[in-house]
Amino acid sequence: MKRKFVQDYKRKDGENQFSYVGDYYIFCMEETEKRRRSVFQIVFALVQMFFLVVAGLLNSPGSYKVYIVLPYLCMILPLIYYIMGAVGFSRIPERMEKHQYEVTLLRMMKSVLAIFFLCIFTVGADGIFLIRNKDEIGAIPEALFFGIMIVLAVMDYAALIYHNRMQKGVVVEKQKQEDTK
Repeated sequence: MKRKFVQDYKRKDGENQFSYVGDYYIFCMEETEKRRRSVFQIVFALVQMFFLVVAGLLNSPGSYKVYIVLPYLCMILPLIYYIMGAVGFSRIPERMEKHQYEVTLLRMMKSVLAIFFLCIFTVGADGIFLIRNKDEIGAIPEALFFGIMIVLAVMDYAALIYHNRMQKGVVVEKQKQEDTK
């Protein structure tokens, strides 16, 4: 099992406690602004979850094709990770340790990126399905599913731009690393 942050903590000689020696990630934002953004991110995720549920409830012919439904279903896990990061975002300190940074800001960015690519894949697969079977399928449910996936892709693209701007506000404070050899 990989222990990801074990190099960031060192035990001082003669003590039982560990101290953090890794890099700090500084994210300056006032508490009220941080809470407002956290609420916005949670609402954004819930709106996306609503669209995913509505798209899943449509009984479209494309929902029986594995190449359409598999990426659609895979969007749920990154969305749950995004919600976890958004909930933790309001509690991050101004000076974060590496693991705090990775489970909040970086997790949200990676989750939105994953949802975006899965959305694009689903739009492409459903578009191909629509073109190949345009005369044989019921157009309204399939067009609604296709439209919802496009709306989700646009929302995720906007979220990528938003999170990219937020990531630019993070400053890495390097710590001196002692040679332990």
